Amino acid sequence: MMRKNSIVAGAVLSAATLTLTACTGSGGGAPNADGADGQGDVTGEIAISWWGGDSRNQKTNAVIDMFEQANEGVSTDRQAGEFSGYFDKLNVQASSRSMPCAMQLQGRQVNDYTKNNLLLPLDPMIESGAINVDDIPEAVLDTGRGTDGNLYFLPYGAAYDAIGVNLTLAEQAGVEVLPDTEGGYTWEEYTQWLADAAQTLPEGTKAISSNGGRPNFFIGYTLANGLNLFGEDGKLGFTEADLIEYWTMWEDLRQSGVTETRERTAEEPTATDQSYFASGQLLTDTLPGNALTPASVTLAGRGDAVINTYPYPGGSAGMGNALYPSGFAIPVTCDNVPTAAAFIDFFTNDLDAGMTFAADNGAPTNSAVLDALIADQSLPATKKHELELFQEIVAGDPTSIVFPPGYQATFEASFKRAYEDISFERRSIEEAVATFFDEANSSLGQ
Repeated sequence: MMRKNSIVAGAVLSAATLTLTACTGSGGGAPNADGADGQGDVTGEIAISWWGGDSRNQKTNAVIDMFEQANEGVSTDRQAGEFSGYFDKLNVQASSRSMPCAMQLQGRQVNDYTKNNLLLPLDPMIESGAINVDDIPEAVLDTGRGTDGNLYFLPYGAAYDAIGVNLTLAEQAGVEVLPDTEGGYTWEEYTQWLADAAQTLPEGTKAISSNGGRPNFFIGYTLANGLNLFGEDGKLGFTEADLIEYWTMWEDLRQSGVTETRERTAEEPTATDQSYFASGQLLTDTLPGNALTPASVTLAGRGDAVINTYPYPGGSAGMGNALYPSGFAIPVTCDNVPTAAAFIDFFTNDLDAGMTFAADNGAPTNSAVLDALIADQSLPATKKHELELFQEIVAGDPTSIVFPPGYQATFEASFKRAYEDISFERRSIEEAVATFFDEANSSLGQ
């Protein structure tokens, strides 16, 4: 299911969590209707949870300190965790009815929670003025909506995928940085550019990894070509013929020696700053928009090569970029909604808070914060480029996707496994597509 302005996705939740219909803020109890519009005294304690490493923890704590200083009488129970275990803990808290009043989510998890009525819609808080969204573009704001159209978390940072290009390898190969066509370039032009560049690349390098199993690349392909990723029922919205055509495209590249080998691709580190592209072995690859800076640091340690990022290939339906947000949500049993709403508003909209957090988890969704960061003379050039590319993508009014419950648990794993079966010649393309459709549609939207 695609529409202008909304991206959400599901993650793996425990069986216990999936049966719940309520959770709590800083204590326990039944769903709380009081203050559902966010109006009331901003005081008392709230629990706040987020994920991240040391740098993000320091910045998040600094913003929370600022919030407490701005609101006398407010105290916070701060719950930071590593991403890998964050949602496991959150699911246990849901089971024990102790979810934090302000809990960080990604768009990829929201609908696994909304389908069980675990989150408060934020729309009444926006209508009452408790949460201000005036400086958040509609295309960005709506990435926090659920399948029912309600806003369930306020995006404060938005990630996106980009095409990374090694400018040094392009020059050595004697090719343009990317296909030079008016109004952008298409997937057909991109793959032809890969094939042409592969003929003249230096020994020991490849044009790209064997990326047929990368879900984000396929998402970009569907957006550009006007295909529905999901239907209204949450099942797959594209056809088997569509996927056969897509995987045939990648197999033609792999079998022609344009891509990395299947064996090398299977061994590639998952961290973007350790990828083959970041180590200078690939001309191009898909790269998270906020990964240009760490990838450049890795590359700098291996020589003087230069990389940059660009929008995804487009197509008949327009641009191929989607937005992947992070933000804060409020559980239905939060016992201090006004303070939780005030915190979410502060974290997202306060200029000083935004400068302190410094786009540590995606580009700021608040345009005033974004502009201020870009204008900051101390901002590294690569970080400035990341934020400016985000502005460019948002200006193109990116088409949005509503990812159904079960997306991450079902779609991503099955998609990768099916293409590996193809590339290692365990199944034909047609057989792998049929298996993927059976696996994905058995659980998606449940």
